[in-house]
Amino acid sequence: MIAWSGRILVFLGLLHLVAIGVLSTEHYGEWFSGALWMLPKEDFISPAGAAGAFWILPGSFAVPLFLLGLMLMAAPKQGMRVPASIGWFLGVWAVLGAAILFPTPMILVLAPAVMIVVASNRKAQTE
Repeated sequence: MIAWSGRILVFLGLLHLVAIGVLSTEHYGEWFSGALWMLPKEDFISPAGAAGAFWILPGSFAVPLFLLGLMLMAAPKQGMRVPASIGWFLGVWAVLGAAILFPTPMILVLAPAVMIVVASNRKAQTE
């Protein structure tokens, strides 16, 4: 179940990166030209344009979500025990995100979060 939760997180991370990446191609030139260096405070508070696109693509949750998914996929093969707290924090984050921004695909993170909690508790009971 842990490996499947990882696969779901990898899928969600990649989906976000690809979908938003396709929609943000017009900003790539600015990202790599140094245009975002030394941004004024206002651009961090209310990001728009290339700065906003940066925060919803490479600066977003998608990269760490993808990496967490890869780690979860490898955990069972390496005999690692994933703590239930990982699932609880992911679940709270997903619900909080959905409460702030609705509708949002963030709620989809709730499925692997529950899977992690259930799998971790099952493993703890068998030890």
